[in-house]
Amino acid sequence: MINSYAIRSIYFFEMARWFRTIVQSVASPVISTSLYFVVFGAAIGSRMAQIDGVSYGAFIVPGLIMLSVLTESISNSSFGIYMPRWAGTIYEVLSAPISYIEVVIGYVGAAATKSILLGLIIMSTARLFVPFHIEHPVWMLAFLVLTSVTFSLLASSSDCGRAAGKSCRSCRS
Repeated sequence: MINSYAIRSIYFFEMARWFRTIVQSVASPVISTSLYFVVFGAAIGSRMAQIDGVSYGAFIVPGLIMLSVLTESISNSSFGIYMPRWAGTIYEVLSAPISYIEVVIGYVGAAATKSILLGLIIMSTARLFVPFHIEHPVWMLAFLVLTSVTFSLLASSSDCGRAAGKSCRSCRS
């Protein structure tokens, strides 16, 4: 049976950590992606002609959103596990009566939620720099969710074993 209280506790703790560090969690990726829009969209995009009615700035928007989503999915998931190990608080999670699956679900859910929110924030910020139209918004959201969950799960599943000291000798200290 799944312990939903444990999953919710891990999820809300990670989301609260994200809101406590809002400048480095949200503002930093949004500003760096905005610089990409300014440099590549304005400087290079103004010199390129439209292809099939799509400007260069609108062409790079999905790639820059996915770049940020991939990076944040991996870093949020990894940091959520490695930071408690470094601080010594991972033992609270490991000694609690919850399974590894529940721990992974909590961390992956929080990391994917943070990445999805960041992707949507960057997409709305991109509208300030580049006019673009989304042809299939449902597919866009589906790919955003799928990418966030997949890469959060990829990072989290490899980090959970290491944080617990189960999968590599160098992690057992």
